[in-house]
Amino acid sequence: MSNLKPWEISQKIDNALEAIAISKIGKFYHSYIAKITNLPLGLVIDQLSELEKQEALVIKLEFQCEECSRSILTASKSELENIDSITCKYCGTENCFDPLNAIPIIELSEDFRQSFSKKKLIIKRKMSG
Repeated sequence: MSNLKPWEISQKIDNALEAIAISKIGKFYHSYIAKITNLPLGLVIDQLSELEKQEALVIKLEFQCEECSRSILTASKSELENIDSITCKYCGTENCFDPLNAIPIIELSEDFRQSFSKKKLIIKRKMSG
């Protein structure tokens, strides 16, 4: 992987994000992008963090129940300020709120998602004449 140029890495990640946008996947993990691009996870995290700064992505935090492991809360960092505990709506377990137990989860911004639809439309127009 170290042989890849920065533009090749960006291209692989852009292609993966385009596939996600077209597939209508709502949320995904960093590890999903690493898996489908065959890029190291650390590299993917860095690239996606840059895209978050550019407002292409929204990275939220997901909390899972300590008892049943189901997702019980997904929120942005700013929404988490006054939370002490979370009750699981599935099993009723009271979970201590610990930001260190959060799993980053990614959503494409609506503008970014739509940019791929517009791109497809432009390509169709160019190809049809």
